[in-house]
Amino acid sequence: AKEHGVVLAEAMTIYHMPIYKELKKRMDAGKFGELRVIQMNFGSYKEYDMKNRFFNRNLAGGALLDIGVYALSFVRMFLNSCPDQITSQVKLAPTGVDEQAGILLMNREQEMATVTLSLHAKQPKRGMISFDKAYVEMYEYPRGQKAVITYTEDGHTEEIVAGATADALGYEVEDMEQAIAGHPELMKLELTEDVMKMMTRIRKDWGLTYPEEERATEKI
Repeated sequence: AKEHGVVLAEAMTIYHMPIYKELKKRMDAGKFGELRVIQMNFGSYKEYDMKNRFFNRNLAGGALLDIGVYALSFVRMFLNSCPDQITSQVKLAPTGVDEQAGILLMNREQEMATVTLSLHAKQPKRGMISFDKAYVEMYEYPRGQKAVITYTEDGHTEEIVAGATADALGYEVEDMEQAIAGHPELMKLELTEDVMKMMTRIRKDWGLTYPEEERATEKI
């Protein structure tokens, strides 16, 4: 995409939802103070059907690639740089894919993030961004539309609503059209690359590979 000047679009609506653009604008203006830590949860309860895509290694199953990509994309959108320190714990399903994981990340600014994922234990899709002057809570964050901000000095709260969950893909299309018109930064390619790097590093730490990777290695 970079080499040919092509716009890259992916199904990561987090980068395009109005609520996150509004929060980023306030964050960059210093309204919340310095970023300290981000906490992300995402858990689904899937029956142990080892033939479906969630647990199928041939279909790149597992919590990290299925639901973790949303949590990591949220984290990367708000961190000032990509994490360069990553540690994690994983519980594997009988098929060898990751069923449950806890991930701890920190970047060069020493901003930290924790991510908890599960495919066999329901959790709320909850994100919390903690600054030294406020913290922000989000629910249903993959296509969020509402945030609650608590200001730590006096404890007062503010609720902001921007955009609508139902229009999530429409916001991405609008940004893609603007990117084609001369604003490619709206598609967040650099964030996508960072998320891919994080997921690859985490999988390597777990020793988790997929059949396509194994065949490619054998050819080499």
